Amino acid sequence: MQGGLKVYSGAPAAARCYVEADRGRADDYYLTEGTGLARRFTATDGRVTELAPLTGEAYETWVAGHDPATGEPRGRLRTDAHAVRFVEVVVNGPKTWSLAAALHPDIAAAYEAAQDRAAEQIIAWLSEHATTRVGPAGGQVQVPVQVLEAATVRHFTSRANDPHWHLHLQFLSRVYGLFVPAVGVRDSRV
Repeated sequence: MQGGLKVYSGAPAAARCYVEADRGRADDYYLTEGTGLARRFTATDGRVTELAPLTGEAYETWVAGHDPATGEPRGRLRTDAHAVRFVEVVVNGPKTWSLAAALHPDIAAAYEAAQDRAAEQIIAWLSEHATTRVGPAGGQVQVPVQVLEAATVRHFTSRANDPHWHLHLQFLSRVYGLFVPAVGVRDSRV
């Protein structure tokens, strides 16, 4: 069993391939076919808002650090191979819960709803506690995150194709932070 946090610093297309390759059932299309099963959220001060879902192409745009609706870059983007795109945690429970969900639709619906609530609570908590660095090289300061973005992708099987209900909860590395220079106040996208 693995756990913890995964830092993703690869190509946006590879991130899409990663979440799509995890499907084990024929009816699990995730981000393919334009079904938009990646749910997208923003959060500010613990208030979570769900935005329009992401299609496969929009997900890649989001991972690359661009606005999925406009394609506009979100600040100055790194393009090197070590540029952090997102940080991910997996929301799941004991294996027996996945087995029960696979056998009973009512349990599946309740389990999925519980995972959704857990993901939203994690997003809310991080929006209140996460920080980022802003400012020029050598003069950066740590500041609270103003707006946090996240996406979830639901999977029903493990890579071994056994029942495993889980959510990939991904936090975009592009955030808004409040930068207070010596004179005045301005918002800075980092």
